Amino acid sequence: MTDKTNAGARQLSRRAVLVAAIAALVLSAVMNGYFYSLQGARGFYVWYPMLALKALLFMGLAPITLAIIALPLEKLAKKWIMRALRWISLVGSILVSLASIGLLAFLIVVPRLGSMEPARLDLVNPSQGIVARSAQPEAAFSAGNSSTAGAASATLATPTAPAASAAPLSPLDRPLLRLAFSSDPHWGADTANVGARTDILKGIAAEQPNAFFMLGDTVETGNSVTQWNFALSDLEALIPTVPLRPILGNHDALFGGQYLFKKAFWPKGFTSDSGSPYYWSINAGAATIVAVDLPWGTENFDARQRTWLEKTLAAADPRKPLIVISHSYFYASGYKDPKTGAPWYDHYQNIPALVPLFEKYGVDLVISGHNHYQELLSHNGVNYAIVGSMGGIPDPEPSYRSPWSQWIKVGGYGWLDVNVLPGRLALTFRSETGEARQSATIQY
Repeated sequence: MTDKTNAGARQLSRRAVLVAAIAALVLSAVMNGYFYSLQGARGFYVWYPMLALKALLFMGLAPITLAIIALPLEKLAKKWIMRALRWISLVGSILVSLASIGLLAFLIVVPRLGSMEPARLDLVNPSQGIVARSAQPEAAFSAGNSSTAGAASATLATPTAPAASAAPLSPLDRPLLRLAFSSDPHWGADTANVGARTDILKGIAAEQPNAFFMLGDTVETGNSVTQWNFALSDLEALIPTVPLRPILGNHDALFGGQYLFKKAFWPKGFTSDSGSPYYWSINAGAATIVAVDLPWGTENFDARQRTWLEKTLAAADPRKPLIVISHSYFYASGYKDPKTGAPWYDHYQNIPALVPLFEKYGVDLVISGHNHYQELLSHNGVNYAIVGSMGGIPDPEPSYRSPWSQWIKVGGYGWLDVNVLPGRLALTFRSETGEARQSATIQY
């Protein structure tokens, strides 16, 4: 009777340990599945491969592995090794289960805690396009020599101030569409320059462009409703009447931040041709603007987005300039991250995945953020602009200069103006106070 009781106890112990280990594995898989389904999560793992992220990804395997290893050890004369492994497996199962439940709750609940204050903003609904309002006179650009590097079509010029008594503009010199672009304001970051961010918003508000595109990293930590409220409050105070369309950056997406991004900038009733709030195209009348979803790199660039992008680029009106916008860049100068060794320059994921499409379908200009420089590059007939920081801490001096770079400004803050004129795009890179740093003309 005693032997049968002991055998039953061993069987119960074995079953309990295995059930606990399987439960831990399932909970871990559910938590990781949810986390890596979120915007930017896979890119976070690739670009910041911290030990903690690797531990979370594989922690569910440890208890079940120990439980399985303990099974054949029942036949040993000395049972303490088996018992030790089962106890470790059981304790591990409990810890993994609690951690998985806690992290899942954190990812789901924290972005939904607190109240987002409504802000009166003129948000652009991609499906409704952009209507050009009365255009202000275009700043005068001095004539420059055409670049001969590769197949570049940008013409760089030294910025010049408009003449004090300018003659009325001819139809060829009158902007058909006026656009502004900046990126990486990083509301909520201790290192962000509030004064520069405010100056940029005031400068853009004074220009009253037909649309202002904010290219990501609106906030420092995406799941913080407090940081989103700071951003919305400033935007409402400084640019309430400027048509605004933000896109999602890697910081905006952190830890479920996509929920707050949509709540802030994608109100009920907004739609897009892609069906997604993260990538879409806009008919801007005089131009076609296409946004792609690249928070870190290609982690969200799946077959669905690629098919949509190729179809959209192929269908674009060849008589109008074709402008692509993104958070992470393509060609760019930069440096290697001293902690992770990640290359923050010529993007090794984005370039092979998307650049062939840009070149095939005749994209005129690609505008991005992510790196905190201002830079103009050109390669195989496609021009690339990095718009610079809207307040986020400037990046260090580049240790790598892209061979396709034509001009770069390191340090400081700023934005990019793009005026669409008949047959050409007029680009002006501006400082935070509005001074023109560099101008370029791109024929289309």
